[in-house]
Amino acid sequence: MIDAGTARPDEEREFAGVTQRERESLPGVDPKSLLFGADEDDDADDPRRSAHLTRADDRRARRRDEHQVRRRRHRRRGRLSVLLAAVLVAAVTLFIVPRVISYFRTENYSGNGADQPLVTVTVHSGDSASAIGKTLFAAGVVASQEAFTDAASADSDSQNIQPGSYRLHEHMSGASALALLLDPASRDTANDLIVTEGATVVDVEKKLEKVLGASRHDAIVAAIENSTKIGLPIDYQDGSQAPGSPEGFLYPATYSLDAGIAPRDALQKMVTRFTAQDRSTGFTDAAKQSGIAPYQALIIASIAQAEAKFPADLPKVARVILNRLKAGKPLQIDATSAYAAKLRGLDPSKVIYADVQGPYNTYKHAGLPPTPIDNPGSDAMNAAVNPAAGKWLFYVNGDAAGHLFFTADEKAFTAAAATCKKNNWGCG
Repeated sequence: MIDAGTARPDEEREFAGVTQRERESLPGVDPKSLLFGADEDDDADDPRRSAHLTRADDRRARRRDEHQVRRRRHRRRGRLSVLLAAVLVAAVTLFIVPRVISYFRTENYSGNGADQPLVTVTVHSGDSASAIGKTLFAAGVVASQEAFTDAASADSDSQNIQPGSYRLHEHMSGASALALLLDPASRDTANDLIVTEGATVVDVEKKLEKVLGASRHDAIVAAIENSTKIGLPIDYQDGSQAPGSPEGFLYPATYSLDAGIAPRDALQKMVTRFTAQDRSTGFTDAAKQSGIAPYQALIIASIAQAEAKFPADLPKVARVILNRLKAGKPLQIDATSAYAAKLRGLDPSKVIYADVQGPYNTYKHAGLPPTPIDNPGSDAMNAAVNPAAGKWLFYVNGDAAGHLFFTADEKAFTAAAATCKKNNWGCG
């Protein structure tokens, strides 16, 4: 059987023998295609070529479509991410930021709490602003510890807050609480122990008993007698021998004592204050530079404190003491005998100073007394290590006010003493 779609050999020969002109005139045949093959555009008319290109185009189209779908997905995902980020920022702004701001914002009441109840708070010696703020917050005075510390940081006067008990209102601003702590009128002085310049250990004992109560008498006496337990500075030892008395080391100041404080702890507060004064003024070093032991300088300071009423006379009294010691003369100072009388519970105004028994009688005993005779203040301590220049050996009250008259001449002294007695200026 012959396939109708297959050319016969004789047909091929006939086609091969067709001339150029005849080939160009063949219907439906592009002469250029005979030499170079059909154009791509012409291939589109070829069912087989069209089918091949259509499948490729389909694949490319599908890839383009898939790519576009992916791009649309990415765009949607990007828009979703932006939306989620915006929602997150809004949530942080609405819910978290206010809480963070609230956390760091200092809680503080407004006003002075005048319509609120009063409470008592205690500021202890050495308390920092932070410690005071904590105390105030615990008592309900301020809304937060920071409310007070912020106010204290903004006011340099906060460093002047004194130890003691204070009456403050609840619900006060930090600044209002600070103002009351700086106001002496709001301070409760019931537990204050005031050691004045020239006060003796006997005076301090009585004041301690008044503040701590008569029931503490024995404990107070025991603490005073056991002076080695209250931290006396070692610079004042005589070799390995510590001072036998706290006299001279109970520095004049106002001390706010906590309720129930042990007498020994109360005395230690005074000694600590003395040590701080010694270090800040260089008293110990100045004494050594002037050629006397620190303890001797403290004794001289105590005598000057007892003898002089006016600061200008303090360094002159110190010079008289040093001059008499150098000259080998007894001091013959009434204040030392008066101290001996006080230690025995006697009235100093009713004893004859030259007849008092014991080492504090400087009429009979040469040199300095064995201990200070009171607790001197800063002016007297400074005078002892910085005495005035002069050759004086005597002094006596020179007027009713108590200004002292100084002289190196014994006859001039005798005459001035007679004038003092005549005018009742305080001479015995």
